[in-house]
Amino acid sequence: MKIIKSGDKMKKAFKILFIILGILLALVVAFLIILNIASLPTPDFLRNEKVDGIMMTAKISNDDREPIIRTFEENEYKNLSAEKLDKLKDRIYGRVEGDIPVIDLNIDNKVYFNFYLKDEIVKPDENPKIRIYASASHYKDKDADKPRIVNGQLNLIGNDTYIYEFTRYRTQFEKYFLEPIRIEIYYSIDGEKYVSTLATYTGNATEGTDYFNNENLDKPIPPEV
Repeated sequence: MKIIKSGDKMKKAFKILFIILGILLALVVAFLIILNIASLPTPDFLRNEKVDGIMMTAKISNDDREPIIRTFEENEYKNLSAEKLDKLKDRIYGRVEGDIPVIDLNIDNKVYFNFYLKDEIVKPDENPKIRIYASASHYKDKDADKPRIVNGQLNLIGNDTYIYEFTRYRTQFEKYFLEPIRIEIYYSIDGEKYVSTLATYTGNATEGTDYFNNENLDKPIPPEV
């Protein structure tokens, strides 16, 4: 009959306890790292992704921040499930406040687009089409629960840059507004169809404006288009 000393039992118990504490500590550290990453702006290398060597870039107004852009083959994009589309929307709007650029309608209301194939700038087969989803900026908007959809076409300037001029698409209820805009660009290169999507805001406020001290308008202003 083998006799197990009480000291050996204690050593074994302490060893198990240290292992458990070590695992818990590792889990806490991993959680804090993930939490810290989630609270940071989207890093540059995750802001724009290629598909089949195709990439679209967008310079937003006079804002130096890069938007978050995702590109898809058109058929793949149109077949995204509602769940995947919602996740995509969340991603392109950024991780934290201030993660994406703003179209300053007072200074420069344009977005400048370029298209690339294997890192070489190219012109799409035809002028790309744009679809804008403009969400309400104020709770009093009668259709606040659904975006307004605006369709258009990009315009070529110079040899290879395309532009689109934005405006205010929803009713303005306050002196300063910040209107969420989701953009889809439809285009084809070498006969293959693609969709690139990004998000931004349109606004009329100067830098440093405190939206919490905004002023209600006596009479709301209808959309500009």
